Amino acid sequence: MVLRPRNTSQFFRISSAVFGAAVLLFLAAEDAFGQWKIQKVNGRDYVTDENVNSFYKFERFARDGNDRLFRHPSLIMRWKVGSQAIYINNIKFNLSFPIAEKGGKAMISTIDLAKLVDPVLRPSYIRKPIIFDTVVIDAGHGAHDSGAKGVKGYEKDYALDLSIRLEAELKKLGFKTEMTRRTDKFLTLSQRVAFANKQKNAIFVSIHFNSSGNTSASGIETYSLAPQGTASTNGGNASSTLLTGHRRDAENIALATSVHAHVIHELKTIDRGIKRARFNVLRGINKPAILFEGGFITNPTEGTKIDDAAYRQQLAASMASAIIKFQTAVGKKK
Repeated sequence: MVLRPRNTSQFFRISSAVFGAAVLLFLAAEDAFGQWKIQKVNGRDYVTDENVNSFYKFERFARDGNDRLFRHPSLIMRWKVGSQAIYINNIKFNLSFPIAEKGGKAMISTIDLAKLVDPVLRPSYIRKPIIFDTVVIDAGHGAHDSGAKGVKGYEKDYALDLSIRLEAELKKLGFKTEMTRRTDKFLTLSQRVAFANKQKNAIFVSIHFNSSGNTSASGIETYSLAPQGTASTNGGNASSTLLTGHRRDAENIALATSVHAHVIHELKTIDRGIKRARFNVLRGINKPAILFEGGFITNPTEGTKIDDAAYRQQLAASMASAIIKFQTAVGKKK
């Protein structure tokens, strides 16, 4: 695997105006800095912390036991040996494989580097990104499929209401929209995918709300498709099957980052992280796609907040702003 910094002029700049204080735009560099130096750990390809530091030209790199810190004036990235999560500007990213250690150096898998870190740090370097003017909004559940029951209402109703609000916000920004449902009706998962795949020049956002038997559970999480050869964040076996949705791996994670980070930053909610899964609505999609979980309706405090129309309006406005910033980031010329 070869990733080149290409012609860049120092360096990347964080853009809270693009991905809500989490995603970087890589400005043009001065010289080709080389390529990744692959090392094997338990049969898997990894890259060292030092290689990552030199490739991205961080101004400061520090080791403290198992902790690693990479810093620029507008960016802090943190790793911990043994952890399956990293933090970029305090936004949590769940990895496909834990940070390893070899010879005193922290190592990140090349899958996580190529499928997560690089698209997040350099969305404008995504190859052949989609040029889109349409957002397909998928309100989860419907009719007899009520989804989760919360302290104040049902998931299907909150999902539909947020979807309608998001559509209105997106239209204000000049987007076209298509919705899998506008009323309380049932659609199979395959029907949702088929509908989305018919839309041209579009991205896909599936909207849900969370639940748990533990009523203290709270926070927002956003899913993109688990890359080929990896397991879902929440468990299960790794899958080597190549899915339709894998064609947009880089855009999937960049879109998830944009929406998730923007909402966390603006609404100051609990960050449960950007996660990976093989949900049916993500597997067969032929365009950039995410599934957004807007909080726990089973949590008394968060459920009451979600029941408030003003809060759902804030969510919709934040998500719409994130989508147009994603559009700008992936379309930005290098």
